[in-house]
This record gives sequence, structure tokens and C-alpha cells, in this order.
Amino acid sequence: MKTLPRLLLALMALGLPSQVHGQTPGLRVACFSPQRAFAESSEGRAAVARLSTLRDEKTRAIEQKNDALQAQERALEQSSSLLSESARTQRTNDVQKFRVDVQRFIEDAQAELLRIQRDAESAFLVRLKPAVARVAQDKGLQLVFNVDDSGIVWFDPTLDITSDVVKQIALK
Repeated sequence: MKTLPRLLLALMALGLPSQVHGQTPGLRVACFSPQRAFAESSEGRAAVARLSTLRDEKTRAIEQKNDALQAQERALEQSSSLLSESARTQRTNDVQKFRVDVQRFIEDAQAELLRIQRDAESAFLVRLKPAVARVAQDKGLQLVFNVDDSGIVWFDPTLDITSDVVKQIALK
């Protein structure tokens, strides 16, 4: 993506003026933010809400498991002196096994959340690409920059077509 700004600079150096929103004829350029499009679209907002709900559920379940683990550890600590060596070893092994189970549960929850997030983003990209293409065609654009990934430090806000892309996604 770093070559796109260089390409634009090279084209401008050749004397090709930019044309955006009625400016002089030449290269028609715009930019958009896929992250903002996701955040502003109904599909993106719904995905964020689903993820938030699931994250809250997983957080509660993790807290419950951690509380149960702490209770087991306290019970072992309190009864340790009263137990025989074999019983103490067995209870210690049980607590350690439960600790490993809790850690696996946490890792599985994190992996599930990440998978669901990636699936939502992938599904959104399937709709995003044609929407960007349609807006670019409708506006007669020749080049559209992704402001989230391109290294662009500043741009004229009138060049931002993100709202148009969000509207186009809603139409499909």
C-alpha cells in the first residue's frame, strides 16, 4: 500500500492535476476508511453488538470459573494440614487440573471471539468491495485510497467517500 502515495506523487509531478468535486480535469482521487464504514454501517454495528454480548457472557463465565478455582484453592489450603499425604496430593492434583481447565476455557473463549470477529469482518469485506467500486464508478474516480492502511497523514475531508460507501452498502 505504500506505493499508492508514491504513485499519486509521481502522477502529480507529471503535471496531472487532481479533479475532485468540480476541480480541474485530470486524475480523480478520493479516500475512505473501511474501519469507519464498518463502525457506521448497520451490519457493522450489529456485529459489534453481537461481539459485545458474547464477550460479556464469556467474561461472566470466566469470572465464575476463577471464583470456583479460588474457592478450591482456599479449601485445599485450609484443609491441607488435616488431610493425609495421598489425599492432599489428590486434592492438589484436582486443583491443578481445574486451573488448567480454566486457562483452556479462557483461551477457547478468546479464540472464539477472534474467529467471530474475523468472520464478521470477512463478511463485511465481501459487501464493502463492490460498494466502494460502485461509489467510485458513480463519482468517476480513478483512484481511491484506504486511509486506514495507506500511511496518509492528512487529506481534505471533501475527498472522503466513506459515508457514500456506507449508504451504498445499505442499499444492497
